[in-house]
Amino acid sequence: MIFAIGLFILAYVLDAVVTPLRIILTTPYNYFTPEIFTRYAFTSTSILIKAVASLLAIILIISSVRINNFVKAGILLLLSGLTQLYTLQSVVTNSQLIPLEWSISLTIASLLLLVPTVIYFIWGVVGLTRNKLTKNGDNTVQEGQVY
Repeated sequence: MIFAIGLFILAYVLDAVVTPLRIILTTPYNYFTPEIFTRYAFTSTSILIKAVASLLAIILIISSVRINNFVKAGILLLLSGLTQLYTLQSVVTNSQLIPLEWSISLTIASLLLLVPTVIYFIWGVVGLTRNKLTKNGDNTVQEGQVY
């Protein structure tokens, strides 16, 4: 968690050095065209650092909670979808609630959240299968039991 906090601090220091983005995008994904991405290389670095920090913070928080892996996968999927919708709306309407850099960072982070979502889902299936197999393996009939 300290590493994620350090990345957030580094991103804020980088943002203090550069001027905010003043470009009009139709979607947050349009920022990733080679022309725009290379023109704003320093800002792109800051965006990527914020995305990694956001991703790490979310994964560390969700992994520290002791709940079922299916629930973790569902939470991450819901969070990813809602974040995608919010950042899309923020960029399309040119809203100034959060800076454009943060909208693009959250777009990247929410896309990358789909990877741990799949992993938690697979872990849930494996755990459920293992529980079923071990439960069925212990079904020896004891004397006096009626099934």
